[in-house]
Amino acid sequence: MRSSRRVGKTVALIAVTALLAVACGDGGGEPAAGADPEDAGGEAQPADDVEGEDISLTLGSGHPAGGAITYTNYLESWFVPELTRRVNEETPHTLEITEAYGGSIAPLAEVLGATSSGLLDIGAIIYPFEPSTLFLHNLEMKTPFSSPDPVVAIQAMRQVFDEVPYMADMLAEEHNQKVLSLWTTGSYHLVTTFEWDSIDDLAGHTLTAAGPNLPWITNVGVNPVQGNLNEWYTSLQTGVVDGAVMFPEATAGFLLHEVAQYYTEVGFGASPQGAITINLDVWNSLPSDVQEIILELSEEYEATVAHEVVREGEEAYETMRADGATIRSLSDEERAEWANLLPNLPNEAAQEANEMGLPGTEAFRIYIEAQKELGYEFPREWTIDD
Repeated sequence: MRSSRRVGKTVALIAVTALLAVACGDGGGEPAAGADPEDAGGEAQPADDVEGEDISLTLGSGHPAGGAITYTNYLESWFVPELTRRVNEETPHTLEITEAYGGSIAPLAEVLGATSSGLLDIGAIIYPFEPSTLFLHNLEMKTPFSSPDPVVAIQAMRQVFDEVPYMADMLAEEHNQKVLSLWTTGSYHLVTTFEWDSIDDLAGHTLTAAGPNLPWITNVGVNPVQGNLNEWYTSLQTGVVDGAVMFPEATAGFLLHEVAQYYTEVGFGASPQGAITINLDVWNSLPSDVQEIILELSEEYEATVAHEVVREGEEAYETMRADGATIRSLSDEERAEWANLLPNLPNEAAQEANEMGLPGTEAFRIYIEAQKELGYEFPREWTIDD
């Protein structure tokens, strides 16, 4: 006989069950025999059911799938079908996943909260949309001219998560979710309506960035304005702005190159700016064999999504060139000059994090040093004070 479970909307039922267990037990809240109190921080508490279960999960993101954003594309094209297939073929359970991309359940700035509450069972959170709540998680946005290689970027961020427990623990303890995978974008560059060869040529032009990366275009003689990707096509077309900071996948995907045909590889850095997480109540309710498959596929997703970013980035360049865009790379000398015109943004952010009681110095140093160990040479030495 098969049992049925809708795991994502049972927080209230779980709470009631817990209260009944306390009322009927003899210990009044003592841990069960063999239980590890430290597991409350988000470690798996598998439900080893012998019978097969019907499991329904809702997975969502703020970005649409099948378009310009790789992490959602790869969720739709690989993660969801592979997870469904493996659970249905390798376990006695059946799994059905409802996909809710493009903010159909939770828009970009609400995925963290929706996954915390259980509105989403699995969510793709984006750190820059939670600049205060996830201040330290946004460290990549505060470290400009990092490696433009998505593979290096995601491996460096994984080292931060592995060596700084705060990164995962605070999501578990404060936001009721377990980190499954990290994901990244391609490197941020500059798309403009005008041709330019040196930093001096940018003087007086209005450039836009999403917000967390707006400091990257300060101190170089431009008029920096905050904006968002959805409005940039019209803004570039009408001359409201003269250029935008964006990675190639989204530049081509949102057709920015149609109205701004000069794409310059500045190399601000690939951006491991998000994670795939699962609601902890949901996670703890899943059978152990399903948990094992999710962990295996999540590890594979993280290891391969950066390569998907590279592939989609190459396709984006082909699209832009075919549509008549001019693509060039800024010289190493110009990149170094640009980097040295900026304040020491990583150190400023690290010290701010320290003042908040967060491991700022440790996290920023690990992120920077990990990239160096992977062979990347920064155009400027970012030093982080104790």
